[in-house]
Amino acid sequence: MAKAASGRSRRIRHESELDMLPVMNLFCCIIPFLLLSASFLEITVIGMSGTEGVSSGGAGATANLMRSEEDRLQPKIIITEEEMFIGTAAGTVHVSYSFQEQRDTNDDGVYDVQVTNFHWDSLATKVEEAHKILSEAYPQITFRKIVILTVEETRYESIIKAIDIAAVAGFDQPGLQVAPSASVASAMGSPR
Repeated sequence: MAKAASGRSRRIRHESELDMLPVMNLFCCIIPFLLLSASFLEITVIGMSGTEGVSSGGAGATANLMRSEEDRLQPKIIITEEEMFIGTAAGTVHVSYSFQEQRDTNDDGVYDVQVTNFHWDSLATKVEEAHKILSEAYPQITFRKIVILTVEETRYESIIKAIDIAAVAGFDQPGLQVAPSASVASAMGSPR
């Protein structure tokens, strides 16, 4: 008699290998496209020095400690909503009045934002003059520090522009003070 079939075949089955070629071709096409369409972020760090001298209480009292000649002579660029000044603890000089400028934020040709701007060429001239005058009058002191004193409403772009202009003139160690308008006015020595 014949044996009953057990349901198993006597042929050896081979498992088929996974074909990765189409997947690799896909990646070879996608990766260059993704690299070309990627935007890389460049971050610039501005080293800021420590500052003193303006209280944030809004009472208008300044805490100028005048510990040394260098601290007393440290220049400041003062930016308010209406004007820009440069000076030291001994006094300030007017640089520029602000003006309103129309800006196109969407690159669609329509001026849709009005921003406050300043005459930056005037600031560049005054900062260079201040650095020259201070360096000639006090050759024993290396003037590299400057304070940018602003009110809360000052645009970031204006602060960075003032820092860049000061760095070109030789003040490459900027400090930043943000204070209420009353404190900034008292730092200028004029009640507002």
